[in-house]
Parts: sequence; C-alpha cells; structure tokens
Amino acid sequence: MKLLLIGSGIRTPLLIHGLIERQLDLGITEVVLFDIDQRRLEIMHWLANHVAVSNGASFAVRAEPALRSAAEGAAFIFSSIRVGQEQGRIDDERIALELGVLGQETTGPGGFAMALRTIPVLLDYAAIIEAVAPEAWFINFTNPAGLITQALRNETSLKVIGICDTPTAMRTSITTALGRSIDDVFVDYCGLNHLGWVHRVLVDGVDVLHDLIGDYPRLQEAGHEWSLFDADLVEALGMLPNEYLYYFYYREQAVGNITRSGSTRGQQIKAINDPLWGGLAEDHRRDDPKGALERYLGSMLSRSGSYMTRERGRTIDDHGERHVVDLFADEGYAGLALDVMQAIVRDRKATLILNVTNGGCLAELQPNDVIETVCLVDAHGVRPLGQPPLPDTAMSLVRTVKTYERLAVQAAVHGDREAAVLGLAVHPLVCSWSLARKLVDRYLSAQEASLQQFR
Repeated sequence: MKLLLIGSGIRTPLLIHGLIERQLDLGITEVVLFDIDQRRLEIMHWLANHVAVSNGASFAVRAEPALRSAAEGAAFIFSSIRVGQEQGRIDDERIALELGVLGQETTGPGGFAMALRTIPVLLDYAAIIEAVAPEAWFINFTNPAGLITQALRNETSLKVIGICDTPTAMRTSITTALGRSIDDVFVDYCGLNHLGWVHRVLVDGVDVLHDLIGDYPRLQEAGHEWSLFDADLVEALGMLPNEYLYYFYYREQAVGNITRSGSTRGQQIKAINDPLWGGLAEDHRRDDPKGALERYLGSMLSRSGSYMTRERGRTIDDHGERHVVDLFADEGYAGLALDVMQAIVRDRKATLILNVTNGGCLAELQPNDVIETVCLVDAHGVRPLGQPPLPDTAMSLVRTVKTYERLAVQAAVHGDREAAVLGLAVHPLVCSWSLARKLVDRYLSAQEASLQQFR
C-alpha cells in the first residue's frame, strides 16, 4: 500500500517513526514524499530515510518532485502544506495586529488570509489526484483545517477527512485527571475546528463532566490547556472549551499579550526553523544523519516548549527532565491520522474526533457544512455520531463562525472580494465592515503574488 505525503515539512520524521510503530497493522510498502521546494524535499527525504532504515522500517521512503507520479496509485494521502512559508504567516499575523485584531495562524483574520492563498493550491492538487488516485483517502493536516476541509468537500470528489489533534489532547488530559485508561473514558465533543467543546464525559456509562468541572484544579494539573481558562468561566459554560476558544473568551488579553511580546508566533517559529534548515543542510552536505536527527529533535523540543507562550503572556516553558523520546511517544497529528488509517485498513471500529461533513449531526447547520465532532471510523468510512443540541452560548458562536467560513471559502475559490470583506465583517473577532475592508485590502496588497484569483 502506498502513502503519499504532500508537503515534506518539519514533522515528517515524527510521522515516519509513527508509521514504523504500526507498520504491521497498516501494511504500507511505500511512503512517497512530495514538495515543491526541491532542496527541502531532498534534505527531508535523506533524514526520513535514515529514521526508517535505522528503525527497521518494512517500507521504502522515496522523494518524488512531480505530484502526478507521486500520487498515482496512492491509497492514502496526507496533506500538510504552508503556502508562503513562515513569511506568509508572519504577514498574516502582523497585519491583523497592526489593526488591533488578533493575529493568529488559524483563528480570525490570520487563518482567513492563510486559507485564501492555500485553497486554490490544494484545489489544483486535488484535480491531479482525482485523475490518478480517485479512491485515495485524503487526510488533511493543512491549516486552517476546517476551512480547507470545507473547500475540498465543496469543490472536489475526494474522500476528505480533516485532522486536528487538539480535541484528542483534551481527551488525554481528561483521562489523566480521572486516573483511568484511555479505553475507559468516552469524551463527547462537538463544534467547529478550533471552536468546540467537550459536553459529556462518560465513565462506566455515567457522565462525570460536572464532577470534573467542580474539581477544576485537578484538571489544570493534568493538562496545560486548562490553565488558559478561569474556573468560573468553565462553570458558567458547563462544558470544557477547546484551547483556541481562549482567543474568543479572552480576546483583548490575547491581543495585548502578543503585542507586548514584540513578535508573533510566526516570527517565533521562523527563528527556530531557519537555523534548523540551515543546520540540516550542512549535516546533509557532510552526510551526518545522526547529527541531523539530534539537531532536529532539539529544535522540535524548543518549538513544543514555546507553544502559545506569547498569547498567554509567558516565557518559553521549561521542559525539566523531558527527554527527546517524548516527541516520538506523543504522536499528535500523526497519531490521529494513523488511527484513521488503522480503522479503515483493518476494519477496526474506532471513535475519533475529526472534521467531517455535518449531515444531520448539528441540526442548526447545513448538511454539507464541515464540523468537528466524534465519528465512527471503520472500513466503510467515517460517520459522525449523533449529537444533542449545543447550548445557545456555544451554538450562537458556531453559527456565526460557520457563516464566516462559508464566505471565506467562496472568496478563496472565486476571488470574490465582496465575500471576503463580508466574511471578516461577521467574524466575532473583527465584527466591523470598515475594519474588514482594511484587512482585506492589506492582505491583497501584501500577498498579491499568492492571491492571483483576486486579480
């Protein structure tokens, strides 16, 4: 079985390691890496192949510079691309902050700008894949995951599943707080990507969510994401919020913290990635894969420790005694994608939180809207489980952000400036027609080369 990775980015070695751990179950014989940056493709292929060979992989790893031949015959395709690289992200975040609005990669104007330049590229890729691998499962890692999955669902015939590991991490910390194994706990979650809530936690058939909320400090000790929210907010909600709801519930605090930090997350990542890629290139020139892997793991630890620090007004988290092996143990996005593969390939029923078409799951949304919720996955595909209505305090936010998402997809696909402005105008983090026009004008000017559909 052939697996294609579109975008040979920084997480590729972690994914290769995860594949090795499960290779007997997945039956993969070949992993193909594709990227438009030929130098990065060459380096990442070299490092990923070292990880594969040194860990006894049963599959071959090869690089392919042409998407058509890379995709032909693939059973699964993982997509993780960043159009514009880190500089595009920096522009997305900086422009929003200069206008007093949250500058973040996926939420609000930053995610909007990223979607505008990413959706057309993935639609071009999809046309090729539809021709040479029409039965492939397309697993989307590319951010903003909900918007990208929505566009691919609307505009293509691909079998698309959107992946985000944040709800899975929520489930893990909830299980830790309860002192139970992961198989003993069922977490019911619903909403949109980066905009969802845990509204039920079942242990032995009993809902213990109220008890968890009542002992919130215990939950905060189990997972860093819960420290973002005050206990009285969570008690008022009666649900556990996705960490990205911090940007909505503490909007002015998040904007203030990022502004006072003097730089954005994009700049933070660029400061980590640029030396890493330069060092890896030198290691490649010397043919020192062991040194390259050590360099890589150190940089990934720095990246992990700096996650959401600026937004929270904190310095880089201390890893303490954390060892690099933790990076491989915590599979994150890759682990969730491999869980999907395993359930489909081996017909092992699994309940996973994914981005899928709504159908009738949330009655207040349209059937073809993409939502993020608990799904049953097996050889027959992915089906969202029925959900009770969300409280108005949550559903009002979901409805508004989904309206924005529909307009953002329309703008990205058709180069519709009016839809772009209207979409940002209704977004809760902008909520202003005049401000939305300024944001759209600034993005179209700064990233003209990547937004040809608006010409």
